[in-house]
Amino acid sequence: MRSCRLERPREGLFGLWPGYLNRMELACPSRPVFHALELPCGANFYTDVCSQFQWGFFKEPPRTARPPSFSQGKALLWYTLTLPGDSPCARVGHSCSYLPPLGDAKRGKVFIVGGADPNGSFSDVHTLDLGTHQWDSATGEGLLPRYEHASFVPSCTPDSIWVFGGADQSGNRNCLQFLNPETGTWSTPEVASTPPSPRTFHTSSAAIGNQLYVFGGGERGAQPVKDVKLHVFDASMDWQALQGCRLPALPFDVNEFTFLDSLIWSQPETLGNPPPPRHGHVIVAAGTKLFIHGGLSGDRFYDDLHCIDISDMTWQKLSPTGAAPVGCAAHSAVTVGNHLYVFGGMTPTGALDTMYQYHIEKQHWTLLKFDTFLPPGRLDHAMCIIPWPVMSVSEKEDSNSITLNCEAEEGDSADKGVTQDGDSRVEHQTDILLCFVFGGMNTEGEIYDDCIVTVVD
Repeated sequence: MRSCRLERPREGLFGLWPGYLNRMELACPSRPVFHALELPCGANFYTDVCSQFQWGFFKEPPRTARPPSFSQGKALLWYTLTLPGDSPCARVGHSCSYLPPLGDAKRGKVFIVGGADPNGSFSDVHTLDLGTHQWDSATGEGLLPRYEHASFVPSCTPDSIWVFGGADQSGNRNCLQFLNPETGTWSTPEVASTPPSPRTFHTSSAAIGNQLYVFGGGERGAQPVKDVKLHVFDASMDWQALQGCRLPALPFDVNEFTFLDSLIWSQPETLGNPPPPRHGHVIVAAGTKLFIHGGLSGDRFYDDLHCIDISDMTWQKLSPTGAAPVGCAAHSAVTVGNHLYVFGGMTPTGALDTMYQYHIEKQHWTLLKFDTFLPPGRLDHAMCIIPWPVMSVSEKEDSNSITLNCEAEEGDSADKGVTQDGDSRVEHQTDILLCFVFGGMNTEGEIYDDCIVTVVD
């Protein structure tokens, strides 16, 4: 491991901690260092020499794999995910998005876009193919270097990724770009009306339908933008203007398509009191609601939870019960059903390794307990939800137990009758949901290139 000298302060949360501003020395590996979880049961993801992806619990270095089972009510576990291919280097401030399968593909992909390390900001794209379980890199042609940006996938073009804002060495951005995954090229569309001011705004969970919602963000260092308006970008398109249509790729030829005035920014009137200015907060969509938690303004860390329902545009400050997260910033959040999941972040005393679950209807926080050592505390990481195929085994008709065996073969969805110890069982392939986390850093300046997952289904 070598040290990299940071030549100038960074914009956004990447440039706040004394570990990488005052000391000016960062742990920056010339080759990304893999930080494996030390689990009591030796649980980890691994890939064998045949590139067959499996789950494994190991008390010793494995000779053969013994797949674990997940049953309702069982304790939660963190796993490291180790995959071959051209994986992303250690970074912070990147975005992480899941795209459903295109064309004849049976499985979708995870896209890691941009980010930064002490040497500069990135304009690259890495993909994790959930069908082949391998990393690959794209040129990212046309992508402007950026970190701590927002990304979203509009429902009108579910096979494209859009990014907004962020920063590079020269300062903050407020432009929009979108990726055509088929060609690997990025375009910068013309957008009608006035966009938000340049800012960092690190999220992949702030979209509802075709619309990205922007609130707050970073201006410089620990200071947020003073803007408390809700900005809305609408990615809807006039389909009569489509030319050179090519399916099943993006439903337009980016070289021939002209965006009309339907691509706009707006600032709708809202009711109630918006949250105070902040950056580093999480903003996550669930149904027609947007939830905002935490964030930072100067030396103040927020622990409050706010909500706005876009159906009536009314702000509410919530008063949830339970074990709520402490005041923090640079954490991440996702939505699964009626729950929000919040992981990591930084506080005045360091980086967090905790995950919280928020029940939307009950307005109740729960600190999740894991039966493994927790992953290294981190901030400025990226997180998304991915589906994963598993083999479901029904034991007996009078049993409520369902075992999920992750050795399911790709594309094998037929039910199977099996016999074990005289008992009839039925196996069939199904999907579980994994919370997928990549990268980030701690408050000592160590930047991660690890990939960790936990089941949230």
